[in-house]
Amino acid sequence: MKTGAPVEPRHFKGLAFLTADIVSFTNLSSKSSAKQVVSLLNRLYSQMDDVIDSFDDLYKLETIGDAYNVVAGLNTQDTASLKEMAIAMIDCAQNFMEIVTNLDMSDQVQNRIQMRIGIHVGPAVGGVANPAMPKYSLFGDTVTITGQMEQTSRPMEIHVSGPTYDLVKDVYEFEVSEAVPVLDSKQKLASWWLTKRRDASASRGSSDMAQ
Repeated sequence: MKTGAPVEPRHFKGLAFLTADIVSFTNLSSKSSAKQVVSLLNRLYSQMDDVIDSFDDLYKLETIGDAYNVVAGLNTQDTASLKEMAIAMIDCAQNFMEIVTNLDMSDQVQNRIQMRIGIHVGPAVGGVANPAMPKYSLFGDTVTITGQMEQTSRPMEIHVSGPTYDLVKDVYEFEVSEAVPVLDSKQKLASWWLTKRRDASASRGSSDMAQ
């Protein structure tokens, strides 16, 4: 895209997705000045961007309002397993939570914010859908379900889908969550709350994804 060359649509057999948003952001915005809102988002997102840059193959998708979207695996389809992508994404999510916990709120109307995160894995289609304003986008049920995992998450929790849990349950500890209605409530998907890594040696699984 940067060179102006056409970008062919591509089917990805497996990617890991993350969606994060700030809890009660609309309410916070209504009580804050425009300068405070912009300052908060710049401060938060610049640190989150730094986290993404510390991994070899994490890519930030379009940010809409306070919704922050990340994908893992675009450039490592042939070299990394879906499990490695999921581990990298969960490690990223844990870093995001740490940023929120320690975020400087000295110029804001409240002393802290909270974040919700949802993670899901699966296939997707990628391509440039709007030539007039070219931006690489990803489409499919996996993207939709990731957003639904975030929407049903709890404040300061990482909500993981059943397929993601199946890949990484030997690396992290989880607590079971209620099944989440997905895709216009046509089906329910098992889900889990992330608690912590099982042990330090399990981190080897993400070594190919993180620098």
